[in-house]
Amino acid sequence: MKPLVLDLTRLLPGPLAARILAELGFRVRRLEPPQGDYFERFAPEAYAWLNAGKETETVDLKSAAGKARLVVLAREAEVLLDTNRPGVMERLGVGPEVLRGANARLVYVRLAGYRDSQFHEAPGHDLCYLAAAGLLERFDPAWKNVQLADCAGAFWAALAALDGLRQGGGFYEVYLGEVARAMAYPPLPAVDGSKVCYALYPSAAGEVALATLEPHLWERFCRAVGRGGWLAAGTTPASTDNPVYRALCALFATRKAVEWEAWAQEKTIPLRAVRPYTPPKSILPWKRHP
Repeated sequence: MKPLVLDLTRLLPGPLAARILAELGFRVRRLEPPQGDYFERFAPEAYAWLNAGKETETVDLKSAAGKARLVVLAREAEVLLDTNRPGVMERLGVGPEVLRGANARLVYVRLAGYRDSQFHEAPGHDLCYLAAAGLLERFDPAWKNVQLADCAGAFWAALAALDGLRQGGGFYEVYLGEVARAMAYPPLPAVDGSKVCYALYPSAAGEVALATLEPHLWERFCRAVGRGGWLAAGTTPASTDNPVYRALCALFATRKAVEWEAWAQEKTIPLRAVRPYTPPKSILPWKRHP
């Protein structure tokens, strides 16, 4: 039987961490309170996507029977994921010390907000975590469209679970107030769409994303389109007052985006047509070769 993960989480980061583990081959059982999960009513499509393939069981942790049921399940489980605020599970009498006392091999992973004592038990959401980390300006406007701390936290929680299994058990707290900092490396030059070598261009139908960042790739592109005179212009502005940018816009307008994509594949140039999003069948971004 597949190893069991108990998913006591809500909203985005915990369920996403559990889905990652499910994709890795774990059996995931969601434990929901009698009133159900608020997120199912708030965002039903996201809830269904996050929890696809998971078992669900109703457990009332405020009752003696519910607490006893959790202890029984913890004895069978390899991993438990929790997004209650620090101290909540302890006050209920089923915190990590109790559950790991019932099963020393259990990896208990709690997604918490903050490490420091002042805010350790404080509630929070993605916006709070990015604000406290000083990352709102850096990630604007991306934070309005994707929950960066939550998503990063999900992957770190899954990694914590795997590390705990490697270590033979343990209690981990993953701090959402810190996880986004792992993506806040020093800014890279020329990758914001402001240079002609790395920008979006309209075509005869759709848009193309040209990403010839390295000089040799930009040179390959220039020679492939017969524009040797552009070789020194790769990092010039992608703005209408730049004649090279205007010429590139005119060039890409001569073909459809998918035609440019086929051409670029033949020429070994990093260029893709811009496409609408389609949900993947699996969120695992790898293939294990024999």
